Amino acid sequence: MVQALLKHPDWRFASILVEKCKVNPTIQDQAAFYPKFASMVLRFVFKGRVRVGTNQVLIYTDTLPVANQRRAVEASIKKACHADLGPIPFCVFHHPRGSNAWLQVVDYCSWAVFRRWEKKDDRTYVQLRPRLADTELDITARGDGTTYY
Repeated sequence: MVQALLKHPDWRFASILVEKCKVNPTIQDQAAFYPKFASMVLRFVFKGRVRVGTNQVLIYTDTLPVANQRRAVEASIKKACHADLGPIPFCVFHHPRGSNAWLQVVDYCSWAVFRRWEKKDDRTYVQLRPRLADTELDITARGDGTTYY
């Protein structure tokens, strides 16, 4: 799988790390959690990486099952895009991940990052490193170290 992905030269991935057990319970609810961290990962991806001459940005998410969660996530995505893309137009789409090849690539890259941090197995991560835009941003390392559960 990795070799097939690496044959395509014009893509990068980035990720943020969020240890849910270290996230304050006031934002562990899905309606607060996903909007907060979706906008963080977008800012991380956009910062300094939008190419000169970009005329549109397309953002795809997996289908979100809960309507109020979908609205909250979409609102946070749009807010981050307006702040970080300036005049560049953007569109947000919600597709089942099985219907979008790039969402499957995101899943695979996320799995590799998960394996690296949770299982201490970095084999796939090391193979994908040429497509890594930047080292993961560990959001929960910035907190006070409290583990809530």
